[in-house]
Amino acid sequence: MSTHEIVRTKSLLNVYFDVCETTNHIVPSHWHKHLELIFILRGTMHVISNEKNHTLHTKDLFIVNSGDIHYTRSVGKTKLLLLQIPYEFLNQIIFQFDTIHFTEHFSYDQFQEDAHYQSIVKHLLVMEELYINQEEGYQFLFTSHLHLLLRILYTNYTSRHNMEQITKEEKSLERIKEIIAYVEEHYMEPLTLQEVADLFALNPEYFCRYFKKNTGFTFLQYVNMVRLPHIYEDIIQTKDSITQIQERHGFSNYKIMNRMFKELYGCLPSEARKNSIQR
Repeated sequence: MSTHEIVRTKSLLNVYFDVCETTNHIVPSHWHKHLELIFILRGTMHVISNEKNHTLHTKDLFIVNSGDIHYTRSVGKTKLLLLQIPYEFLNQIIFQFDTIHFTEHFSYDQFQEDAHYQSIVKHLLVMEELYINQEEGYQFLFTSHLHLLLRILYTNYTSRHNMEQITKEEKSLERIKEIIAYVEEHYMEPLTLQEVADLFALNPEYFCRYFKKNTGFTFLQYVNMVRLPHIYEDIIQTKDSITQIQERHGFSNYKIMNRMFKELYGCLPSEARKNSIQR
């Protein structure tokens, strides 16, 4: 039952690379087998990974290690580079890749004088230019810069973990990944903590602590965060009433939905619809 985000490679490339512009965009806690690099070109983003909260600003770099459960939220208008490298690709070129852990947060304030960090950023920006222009044969140059970037990361910003400890951690996270997959599939239903705890044979109090420890959110907070992006899309893309949309996506408390919606998108649902019509 355990599922994860499916990452598609871009045409002509063996990785996923894109220039993304978002506004108050949320990606609830999820995981994938790719190594993910997020470089902030402009704006601010919150990331929760490995039980730690990070706030990224312009020129910050963040690395999500393969298999790590993580959550991202852009604050206001944010522009970023997103690079996702398949596990299979890295496992072929890095000895015992499963034991490798990359440094996660590269704050520009802390690393701006670091020559290796400067080289990583340089390669990313060249890759951005090559990707945007896509001149004949660009994929060969793109791949060469990708390999140079990976060499810098591998030789300067990695540590090796004990395989026995890694196996133990993976077993611990397997159940939380199954719970996340269940919520993604059933978020339109009136899910309760007691119901899901029973389904996964967990004591409700333990389940509450276990879930928050591994995602950074209470179970109900997480379920509602999964629902909100679906609600937002229906508000701006359909003419259905907001009450219909709310109920369709499993929200029973209108006041809580309004409050969480405004915290995330900076306006009430009715205002979001009005703004979308005026564009």
